[in-house]
Amino acid sequence: MLTSKLSNREQVFSDVRQSLERLGPSVRHAAQAEYERVMSTETPRPVVDGLLVDNFLTKHAAVHGTSKIVRSNAEVPDALSEFLEAHDLPAQLIMGSSQFLADFDWPDHWEIETRTAKKTDDVSVTDAVCAIAETGTIMLVSSPTASSTHAFLPENHVVIINAGKVVRHLDDALRLASSEIDNSTSGVHMITGPSKTADVEQTIQYGAHGPRRLHIIVIDAK
Repeated sequence: MLTSKLSNREQVFSDVRQSLERLGPSVRHAAQAEYERVMSTETPRPVVDGLLVDNFLTKHAAVHGTSKIVRSNAEVPDALSEFLEAHDLPAQLIMGSSQFLADFDWPDHWEIETRTAKKTDDVSVTDAVCAIAETGTIMLVSSPTASSTHAFLPENHVVIINAGKVVRHLDDALRLASSEIDNSTSGVHMITGPSKTADVEQTIQYGAHGPRRLHIIVIDAK
């Protein structure tokens, strides 16, 4: 049992202050100057040359993600249908209720539900805050219109995103995400490729902790 009136945290800070006080003014001044220099220096970032969309999709493919580029919103349903047919999946989709997803002209015969996902659901469709060219990562924000369950429970996760939302670096994505966060936000998720593990006999297995497939549909009007 501690007999000191100071908590552990307060004691640590007290010890640090006493140590600093024993330093001469010149040493304290030099330490402060170095601190200010480091804080004002831009952190080195990896070089990402060329088109951001191309860089993102290359990184995404490297972690066994798949993708399709379309030239307009009107082409999105066909691109999604192509993915479903390629994997013999039913046109039974779970989506969020964002206006972005609602604006697509989905086929009338598709079964689309806007609810949280369950482990028994085959396909979820979401939008994203942004995609990161540096790492091939997508960033999602959970909210009343976009459940985090869509990104983790179904076997197949399809993300639809405009090319203009592909950013260069992680810190660019974090700045963008900060503008999306409010009191209704329940989480920010960064996802790089489909779920996989090598825990079993060092053999890659997909779908262990999330979707077996991650498919990106990029709308690039250029």
